[in-house]
Amino acid sequence: MSTEISTGKKRENRYQQLVAWVFEKHYKLGDTHIEWNRVELIEAANATGIDLPKNIGDVIYAIRYRITFPQNMLDASPDGMEWVIRSIGRAKYAFDLIRAQVRVRPNPALTVTKIPDATPEIISEAALGDEQALLALVRYNRLIDIFLGVASYSLQNHLRTTARGVGQVEVDEVYVAVDRYGRQYILPVQAKGGSDEIGITQTEQDIAVCAEKWPNLICRPISAQFGTDGRIALFELAVQEEQVRVRRESHYRLVPAKQITETDLMEYRTTNSED
Repeated sequence: MSTEISTGKKRENRYQQLVAWVFEKHYKLGDTHIEWNRVELIEAANATGIDLPKNIGDVIYAIRYRITFPQNMLDASPDGMEWVIRSIGRAKYAFDLIRAQVRVRPNPALTVTKIPDATPEIISEAALGDEQALLALVRYNRLIDIFLGVASYSLQNHLRTTARGVGQVEVDEVYVAVDRYGRQYILPVQAKGGSDEIGITQTEQDIAVCAEKWPNLICRPISAQFGTDGRIALFELAVQEEQVRVRRESHYRLVPAKQITETDLMEYRTTNSED
């Protein structure tokens, strides 16, 4: 079956069609919070004749980070507002109407710092997918240390756990770190490859997990993204007034050591260091 279906206004893929059916089932004019269950995606598939993907969770992930919300949800968004999908328990979700989000993307105007590439060649060859490759590059080149000025250590990849009021959460990678003053940090890292966007729900979930599992450590959410020209963009994130905000952003390019010129080194010497 085709994954695209005509809706009159535009063609929407099957994921958008499924979510649109669930939203239409519950929405009443003026609603700002709508709770629903994952099983309703199965109901939507049966009602519409759309093939359900083997991984139902991919429907929710795609809507959150890869593709736009269905047209009926966009039409139900007042000016300056948008819908998000939040997890509120095991296989339980909510459509929440919040302030329109600022899209967090790598700033092409930022300078790029060259870093000697320390990635083992066998890792570069064997990495599967953009996200796995990105996490490996960040880890082997100690980009978290360079970015934040801390000593960091990878604690766990693809942490699957639960958080109160959220349900199941998956964090791409978790680091622990310490700075020169002895302050200790927990660093949830989300890796975004391709066209995936940084979203408020992932950042909220990362913060919730850290607050519950490591209450004595300082949580600093990090996102890593590939730039269009091969640079690696790192962001330190925060949630402020229901908006994802960027506390810090830096761009790096991994190169053979011989490609770092004397001019580059002189430029870095004159760069103001951050405490």
